[in-house]
Amino acid sequence: MAGPVKERSSAAYVLALLFAGNLLNFYDRALPAVVLEPIKEEYGLDDTQVGILASAFVLVAAIAGVPLGRLADRIPRRTVAGWGLFAWSVFTAAGGVLTSFWGFLASRVGVGVGESSYAPATGSLLSDLYPSERRSRANAVFMLGFPIGTLLAFFTAGGLAVAFDSWRAPFLIAAVPGIVVALLVLRIREPERGAAEPVSVEATTKGPSVWKVRSVYGLILAFAGYNFAAYAIGTFLTPVLQRYYGLDLVQAGAVGGVVIGITGLVGLLIGGRTLDAAARRSPTARVQVAVLSLAGAAVLTAAGLAAGRDALWQLVLFLSLGYLLGVIYLAAAVPVMADVIRPAQRSGAIGLMGAVGYLLGGAGGPIVVGIVSDALAGGNAGGAAAEAQGLKTAMLIAVPLALAVAAAGMLLAARFVHTDRDAMLAGAQA
Repeated sequence: MAGPVKERSSAAYVLALLFAGNLLNFYDRALPAVVLEPIKEEYGLDDTQVGILASAFVLVAAIAGVPLGRLADRIPRRTVAGWGLFAWSVFTAAGGVLTSFWGFLASRVGVGVGESSYAPATGSLLSDLYPSERRSRANAVFMLGFPIGTLLAFFTAGGLAVAFDSWRAPFLIAAVPGIVVALLVLRIREPERGAAEPVSVEATTKGPSVWKVRSVYGLILAFAGYNFAAYAIGTFLTPVLQRYYGLDLVQAGAVGGVVIGITGLVGLLIGGRTLDAAARRSPTARVQVAVLSLAGAAVLTAAGLAAGRDALWQLVLFLSLGYLLGVIYLAAAVPVMADVIRPAQRSGAIGLMGAVGYLLGGAGGPIVVGIVSDALAGGNAGGAAAEAQGLKTAMLIAVPLALAVAAAGMLLAARFVHTDRDAMLAGAQA
């Protein structure tokens, strides 16, 4: 059981530790994308199979996230997050040891189960450490693990694979810090549930079903659309850079790190303060900022993915700017959910948002892009040039459309979030 508030670990320490775990989360998650071409060559995969490989991870993470989120509403959140981190680190190492495709696939499934525990438990925990008007900044710091972890993966995994003459080496190396951080997370002293709310609320108090909170539908749609785009980019950006623009593995990893890592870092640093400033005006204002960022991301990613072979600069510039705006939305997703869901239900609600969002978006993105890519390339008979063009065109079709859907979801949520926030606080006070 969590101790009283005065005995809890400091908010800054917990946030720093959870950030470290999230960095490792996204580092481990990005590894297959960075060394995708060697994996594809070793196992003889086409793009549809590559999409299935990426999506299997997401599907399992989505399904496991719901019961693990509910579990984190019932037992200490540090227990769920810490053991999840330990498990996915062990499975990451297994991916570097197992030599068959099915063994590698099984290891990624294990990583997905472990990682599915982390966001629901930590999102609820951070919501009890910081009040609503500071949650976007806290969540942005936590989510810096996404661009920094991805950036480190793109910048280091290719080099490690070359240095050790094996794409498996990064998987083994990444497991060590994960186990260390997991042991530290298990020692966190938690705040009471609802400790950061402006009204007193019992830790065990349940509210109405999550599905009766109207803004939840828009939040889930937005999360699905964003993850469709983000996972499609994360899975296939390096192959696009290698096939269509002729970069080698290390060069493609570095460019991918700029597009996904550096711009994601800047987007979160900007987004956290901007979204919290909006939240001080009203809960709706924070959602409206997210709508604008997603709409801008849709336009800019389309401009980037339309770049020709001789315009790599156009791809990097506009795709980076689009990615930056998309990540601003990401700093709003969990804080807005925490604004409308009662403390005793937040881990489960975040797990539900992740489950539906990853099933429809995170899993759908790589599979849909892979299928469209193979169809446009005309199968193996199309040759390397057709494969390159097919993959780039599939990305151009799918990514901006998914971001537009995400913007529509947040626009829907904006209609109800103020009323849902008031209802949550009134219920907590009752």
